[in-house]
Amino acid sequence: MIELFTFPTEEVLKEYEVVVSLSLNSESNSFDVESNKIQFQNLLKEAKVKLCDEFDEKFCDSLLNKVKDLRDNTDFWRKASQSVVIYITPDDVFYYRLSVPVATGTVVAEKAYVLPLISNFQYISYYHLLALNHDKFSLFNGRGATIQEVELPEDAPDTLTKALGDELTGGELNVGSYNGGEGNSGGVFHGHNEKSHEVEVDQVNYFRVVDNYIFENFSKPTELPLVLFTLPENAADFEKLSKNSYLDETRVEASPSQLSFNDIQAHTSKVVDEIINRRYKELVDKFNETKPEFRLEAQYNDLAMASIQGKIDTLLLEDHFQVHGTIDENGQHEEGTETKHYINQLVHNVLKTNGNVFVLEKASMPSDSGVAALLRF
Repeated sequence: MIELFTFPTEEVLKEYEVVVSLSLNSESNSFDVESNKIQFQNLLKEAKVKLCDEFDEKFCDSLLNKVKDLRDNTDFWRKASQSVVIYITPDDVFYYRLSVPVATGTVVAEKAYVLPLISNFQYISYYHLLALNHDKFSLFNGRGATIQEVELPEDAPDTLTKALGDELTGGELNVGSYNGGEGNSGGVFHGHNEKSHEVEVDQVNYFRVVDNYIFENFSKPTELPLVLFTLPENAADFEKLSKNSYLDETRVEASPSQLSFNDIQAHTSKVVDEIINRRYKELVDKFNETKPEFRLEAQYNDLAMASIQGKIDTLLLEDHFQVHGTIDENGQHEEGTETKHYINQLVHNVLKTNGNVFVLEKASMPSDSGVAALLRF
């Protein structure tokens, strides 16, 4: 099983002979782990019924056996996240841990059912949070407004002295706080003989080491954005020298030096909320400013064809909105009894042509049609 952290990915957008999509809200405390297991087992039973409508029982069993040990994997179900989405394909099994609630259920189709992922990734999703001081750092995994500290290996350059060692030019450093505590400028340097220039050189060298270490060991392998949690002056210095292409424009501007985990979490949550509110406002403004001839709403044939032709720049969906039927090989809406296929196909087409998809609560939806598309041309 492979855990995925970015969206969309090749695994998610690929078309398979069949893919079983399982979505469930999960509990992380020890009292509710058993309910996760039971819920998962019920979804597998539901999936088998749907699979066996199309394939023989031997194939159904061989596919679902790929996750037969997952039900009793207590460690998997204890890992904290609000929900989990699991995809079972003939090639492999991959999954996401999400920070948003999902509608529990199963979908059996040729494409992965990606609607549960949209809300998690549409504004701000997975990222690394670098809590940076002038002489030390810590790193956190971020899922929306929730963070979890990364346990760094012993040889990580998480302090200036560990990183530079004998290469320190400013001598042994001490940092005294203005006013003796939080809310200050982050510390004033004192070195032997007040070697302020050498101290500045040490900080630049340290930031370079940190930048390279984070890029090589975290950003490059995961391709996740890196968010800085630091004072504005440190952020400016770090950004000036950083070669990390995943360094994000988002910042948490505060000194993490004397903050507890809960304090860091609270600061981060506030910034994430501000990002979500700003990006939602930009989305609504864009919708309202788009001329009627560049908008489609509940025109299901036109939406289907536009998605295939790559005309859709932004697709807006009301949460839980569905359309009966599918998109046929001619790019038309074919009515049917299926309830989770047309919209999922539409989303796949938009994502494959580098469009954007957003799922909004009914009260936040700028259109009353349940679906709206903003066109490129």
